[in-house]
Amino acid sequence: MPVTFELAQHPAEPVKATEDGPISSPEDLLARTWGKNSETHDYDELLQTSLSAEIPVGGEWSQFRPQQNGFVHTIVDAYNHHHHLVLRPDDVWVAILSQFNLFVNAHAAELRSIFVQHNSQKHLILRADGDRRTVNFGDLAQQLTRNIEKKILDKTLRDWILPDFSTTRANDTAICAILMMSALKSYFTYEIRLRCGIPSITLNGSKEDWSSVVLRLDKLASFGQEPAAFAELLRPVLLRFVQAFDKNELGEVQDIDFWSKICHVATGGSGPPHLSGWLTAFCVWNQDGQWMGPKLPRQPANTLKRVPRSGHAAVAAAAQIPLILDGVEYKKINFDNVPRGFCEVDIKLNDNGEIFATKMVSGHVGSVIEGEKRDTLKPLLAWFMFTM
Repeated sequence: MPVTFELAQHPAEPVKATEDGPISSPEDLLARTWGKNSETHDYDELLQTSLSAEIPVGGEWSQFRPQQNGFVHTIVDAYNHHHHLVLRPDDVWVAILSQFNLFVNAHAAELRSIFVQHNSQKHLILRADGDRRTVNFGDLAQQLTRNIEKKILDKTLRDWILPDFSTTRANDTAICAILMMSALKSYFTYEIRLRCGIPSITLNGSKEDWSSVVLRLDKLASFGQEPAAFAELLRPVLLRFVQAFDKNELGEVQDIDFWSKICHVATGGSGPPHLSGWLTAFCVWNQDGQWMGPKLPRQPANTLKRVPRSGHAAVAAAAQIPLILDGVEYKKINFDNVPRGFCEVDIKLNDNGEIFATKMVSGHVGSVIEGEKRDTLKPLLAWFMFTM
């Protein structure tokens, strides 16, 4: 049963058109997200995308808005421009995995012994019936993670990464599978061989779903100091997601102070060139996988230095006072430093003997505009596969 609660008295405003205008196709969305950041900036052909399943009957592409981080920027837009906000456990989990992907790729050498025994990269081949026009590449990505599971040391890793919430759809699982492939691309290369054959804030989901997200944080500490600190930043935030269901069930007032600090520690404002609220917990690694979260202790540890303040949040009279939740301090970051919410991974495709260099892009790629009055936003998760 979803939970919806009001944070402000003013009505929601319709989402206004951007200067770039609405997207016209999946290719347009890909060009405005991955295309702006890729070294190649171009590709030959879009083979497939999960977005085909996102268009309802009578829907149109104009409901999608490209974003460099579809999770963070969707929330910021809703906050700054007075739109309702809808979040699913899957949205938050993909945001966590996107950051984890950056960390693992930046520290592949030192993390190798945690993930694999082999040196260099092991080539994984998946064989499937069909051709590039008929197969479902999202399903094949999930099958590739089964191959990965056989070669990695931690046999619980795949189940930890792939979501199983009540809100999880097939595309969500595929997106997380591609994120897993991207996170481990320093240890594996991938090939698919095809052959012809028989072919406000609304928290969706249940309390159990969101509790499952919290439980999944425990494993992060096994990957080192930075992931452990990432988990500590996330835990006070996600526990309050769970508490929202408790408060709703008991008929209690929602923690408006917490939810109001989603973007900025000083509530009620919008427009500064930085984030200082708890949303920064989802932006601790930059695009190069370098830590940009709160300062870590010099000695190895699994905890951040805690600030001795009472209460779950410090009262901030000015923006320079950091937000503190359960003794954990949240660092301010500039908008320019918000990392991308999507990843990419190369796959060699053997289509019945015809060889293609292909790439899969997956993660948070935009916002979805919803509601009769087009006044509601939710993060857009999608994947793409294309030839190079």
